[in-house]
Amino acid sequence: MQPSRVGVVLDCFGPDVREALATAGRLAFRRAELPAASGQADPARLSSTGRRHLARVFRNCGVELAALGADLGGLRFADSAAVERCLDKTRQIIDMAAELRVPVVTSHLGRLDEVSVRRAHMKQVLEELADAADRCSTFVAFETAGGEPERLAAMLHEIGCPWLAACYDPASLMIEGFDPLAGMAPLADRIVAARGRDALSGSAGRAGREVALGEGHLDLPAYLAALDEAGYRDVPFLRRTEAVDPVAELAAARARLERLLARG
Repeated sequence: MQPSRVGVVLDCFGPDVREALATAGRLAFRRAELPAASGQADPARLSSTGRRHLARVFRNCGVELAALGADLGGLRFADSAAVERCLDKTRQIIDMAAELRVPVVTSHLGRLDEVSVRRAHMKQVLEELADAADRCSTFVAFETAGGEPERLAAMLHEIGCPWLAACYDPASLMIEGFDPLAGMAPLADRIVAARGRDALSGSAGRAGREVALGEGHLDLPAYLAALDEAGYRDVPFLRRTEAVDPVAELAAARARLERLLARG
C-alpha cells in the first residue's frame, strides 16, 4: 500500500494513542492530527520527557504529527464562566505544539451567533490566543462550526493576527444548514487545516448528520477545487465521529480522496 497524501484525525480510531497510531500506519496514512485537550496527549499529563517520547513514537511509525487538536467540548469559549479555564488549556496545547514543532493547533470557539459575537469576552479570547500563537509561531485554526463562516472571517480580520486561522469543516456547516462551499471565499488565505468529512444537510429546525465520505451531500471534487482556489495547499484530514466500522470507512475514504487528488 502506497503512503497516503491524505491526513487523518487520530481519535477516529479510538482514544488509545498508540493503537490509533498503529492503525493509521497500517492504513498508510502518513500525516495525522492528535487531539490533545484530554486523554493521553493532554499536555498536563506529559512531562518534557513524555512529550519527546510521544514525538519519537510518531517518527517510529512513519507518521508526521501535523496538528494538535484543542477542541474543549461543551460550550467552549461561548461559556463566559469557563473562558479562563479554556484559555489556560489552549495555551498549554499551543506551548506543547511549539515544543514538538507541530505547526498547527485546531480549536473551536463555540457558538458564533450575534449574541456571542457581541460579547466582549469573545474578542478577548481571540486577542489572548493571538498573543500565544504569535509568541510560539504556531497557527491556531478555528473550526468552521457554530455559525456562519463569514462571522469567523470578520472576527479574524478584526484581530489581524496572521497566526489566527481557520480549520474548514464542510460537514459541520452542512449539519447546521449552511452551504459547505459558500463560506470558503471569505476565509481565503486563512485556511490552514481542512477536514475530509461528509454529512446530510440540515435545514431550519432540523439538524443534519454526519455520514461516510461520499454518502452525503458534499460535492467532493468541487470542495477540493474550492480549497485549492482559496489557497489551501495541504492535504485534507479525514475525520469520522460516528462510524460503526471506522477502519473500513476511513480506508475507503482515503482511497476515494486519493483518486480525486491524483486527477488534480
